[in-house]
Amino acid sequence: MIDAANLLYRIKECPHDDTLYLLEKVSNGGGFFALNGNFLYMVPNTEACTSQNIKTEYLRLQTSTHISAFNVSTPSFGNGYYNFIELFIAEKDDCVENLSAFVNLCVSYAVNSEEIDFISFFDSLVKLFQLPREQSHKNLIGLLGELLVIQYVFQEMALDISKYWHSSGSTSKLDFVCPKCNLEVKTTASNSFSFMIKHEQLFTAPKNNYLLAVSVEENNTGYTLNEIIASMMESPDYCNSLSFATNIEKEKRRVQASDMASKRFLFKSIKAYHAPEINPFGAIPECVDSLSYKLDLVAFTPIDIEDVFKIDKLSPKVTYNIGTVNQLNMGNGSQTLTLPSLEK
Repeated sequence: MIDAANLLYRIKECPHDDTLYLLEKVSNGGGFFALNGNFLYMVPNTEACTSQNIKTEYLRLQTSTHISAFNVSTPSFGNGYYNFIELFIAEKDDCVENLSAFVNLCVSYAVNSEEIDFISFFDSLVKLFQLPREQSHKNLIGLLGELLVIQYVFQEMALDISKYWHSSGSTSKLDFVCPKCNLEVKTTASNSFSFMIKHEQLFTAPKNNYLLAVSVEENNTGYTLNEIIASMMESPDYCNSLSFATNIEKEKRRVQASDMASKRFLFKSIKAYHAPEINPFGAIPECVDSLSYKLDLVAFTPIDIEDVFKIDKLSPKVTYNIGTVNQLNMGNGSQTLTLPSLEK
């Protein structure tokens, strides 16, 4: 595995003289290069691509360009026509993270380049590195709600459900697949309790399926997503599995780093609904596929969240000593969610 931090240091050490400096050779005849402080993945133009030059905030695609400015002593990279994708290196907090993701994806493409052409590969990178602002905000709110559910269930019921979160990776049908229940989490930062529902997702075999509706408020006295993630990752009592850490990194890629560090939220409430009790339809005709719609939950009565996890309400609650805690106000003054101290 290529060390992104070390690679970044090597990039900064190379002169800014319009010369390509080879950093690493990659399979399929490609290589990683430094050019004037930026990072390039370059391959010979074996696909006979026509000349294109596309630039985004983070990336630049250049195809069928003649290269003759190598600073290498190997015949693997002679003068000729190449395609390359340039990653712009900036002094930002997510610089190493972006570089690491870019390198890993390029290495994966090099191994499987027969499955996708170079320009299509670039398009897939653009979708990853250039999230539309609106989608990034939706991803932020969604991730925030799912993490708050994990915190709430642990602190109120002494259950660690982090290992059941996205248990099938990005293909998970529901957000949590637990031993006694399956959970789909919907989060709102507004006063609306209307959520987009994928019918088949929630109401196919719905007996053990539950919808958890999380309400948050953007408020400068609250916590950032980065702070919430840090508090969970540093706790010795839960969220300690490799799968949780992996899923966190995957989900962080779908949110603007600046929003994760700057937007602050207060947690207001979680309401639970048993899927069969909120199903607005009877039988769906076989000719209807992929039915999606907005469902307003105001008309339905929530159940106790302990009932979701089949908790005996008369059994003593387990108390975990997690040291100094900060209180995250739930908004209505009736409840609080505690977080491990973020102070060093």
